[in-house]
Amino acid sequence: MENKYSNRTECGCHQKEAHSQDHGSGEGRSGGCSVQRSMDMWMCASHKAWREVHSDLLKTRILQKWGPQMEKTADAVVEAMGIEWDARQAQEKTKSSLKDRIAEIFAAHDGKGR
Repeated sequence: MENKYSNRTECGCHQKEAHSQDHGSGEGRSGGCSVQRSMDMWMCASHKAWREVHSDLLKTRILQKWGPQMEKTADAVVEAMGIEWDARQAQEKTKSSLKDRIAEIFAAHDGKGR
């Protein structure tokens, strides 16, 4: 079952159609569009604030229940990231050394003439 809220980044309280209709009428020039836009922004801010309150409450409870397990998991992830980083650095060093060796071989060959 798909979560219909998972991809939402904005509230659905304001519609672009209504906004463009305001521009089409004379209201846009008299400030009606600005008033509507302000109302829309306040409504969206309100919805966002409510979502943040809900999230904060859930975060507290999640940390209470699963915090120690999540801390250990985070430690394991960070450790693995460090190992991966070191491996990438070693790989880059190996490539750089190989590049230098090949350049030396070419330079030595070029010095002997063709």
